[in-house]
Amino acid sequence: MDASNGSDENVLSFAHWVRDMLTLMRSGAPGMVPLFESSVPEPVDMLGDVIRNAFRDGFPDSYKSVFMRNNPDVSEHLAARYGVPEESILCTTGATTAVSMIYTALLSPGDRILVEAPGFDIFANMARDVGVEADFFRREAPGFGISVDGVLEALRPDTRMVVLTNLHNPSGAYVSDETLAALARALEERGVLMLLDEVYRDYLGSAGPGLDPRQHENVLRVSSLTKIFGLSTLRCGWIIAGQRILRRMRDYSERADFNVSRLSHCVAAEVLARAEMFDAWRNDMMATARPIAAAALEDMAGQGLIQTGVPLLGCTCFPQLTGVEDTRGLSQWLSAKHGVVVVPGECFGAPGYLRIGYGLPPARLTEGLSRLSRGLAEYRASGQKRHIA
Repeated sequence: MDASNGSDENVLSFAHWVRDMLTLMRSGAPGMVPLFESSVPEPVDMLGDVIRNAFRDGFPDSYKSVFMRNNPDVSEHLAARYGVPEESILCTTGATTAVSMIYTALLSPGDRILVEAPGFDIFANMARDVGVEADFFRREAPGFGISVDGVLEALRPDTRMVVLTNLHNPSGAYVSDETLAALARALEERGVLMLLDEVYRDYLGSAGPGLDPRQHENVLRVSSLTKIFGLSTLRCGWIIAGQRILRRMRDYSERADFNVSRLSHCVAAEVLARAEMFDAWRNDMMATARPIAAAALEDMAGQGLIQTGVPLLGCTCFPQLTGVEDTRGLSQWLSAKHGVVVVPGECFGAPGYLRIGYGLPPARLTEGLSRLSRGLAEYRASGQKRHIA
């Protein structure tokens, strides 16, 4: 069900859209610019160097058993990075697996969760797969912030968990730790858990370490190397939570999953040992990309193609278009006519918006945004003739 108006008409599965778009790109003419990526590109050369150096003389010391436990080196590096105890960390096969484990271990059929809207559809879809119903609270454009009172007002008597992303997916907006802490305390008083998907948080260097699980026993924080370093190939995710919750998570993990990949998490440990290098690479790329994106979006707003006030904090943004509601059709038209791929707002329950991924090298990003601007202008002109705009 659509998060915004209770109708199925404006819902489009993100996974299905990606599948169809990748099929189109692989079978179509070369040269399309993908502005739908939701992380920096995979740093293949850097990863190759790490692997060659680590395995030059055989398996490194970080190649340790992960049977019914984390890779100890990964836990140590993550604990230092986020300022939490090692025993507050449970490693998983990516962030998506972490969410699935949380739902299965901590929720029961008939429970309800409260999910942000617009938002990533996987949170509600995965809940329904385990018999949990999803309700929604609004994050209003253009800032996409949250109101503690607004979230609390949207709770129902059988709400067991609130789910939100920080940085927000799709907009990249940031919610301060002070606001999140206030929400966590209010939810704890009501016996409600809070799941924070933080896969984009590291893109904002000033964000700080995040909520301390020792102070917020009802909070679960999820992230992975997929987004923060572009390393989906390692399938290394984690949950940060207090001891009471994590005991339940470990108990479920030991019954259902046993362990993560020993090899992948060995390489992840080697990457995390060199995290400063990967952080610097990501930060340098985004420091170059953000001014390019800001200038292009300002120009589009000046032409009246999009609304103003678009946050640019992570690697994605979510502008509202002027005079266009069917962004699914627009997305298909842009890819066919202008060779640029953007995610329609329908994938996030928000028709009339586009998610733009701008974590790309400068020349490619500039070309993609130029194509988008030209395409929007042409679409508006032709739409006026068809009385669409």
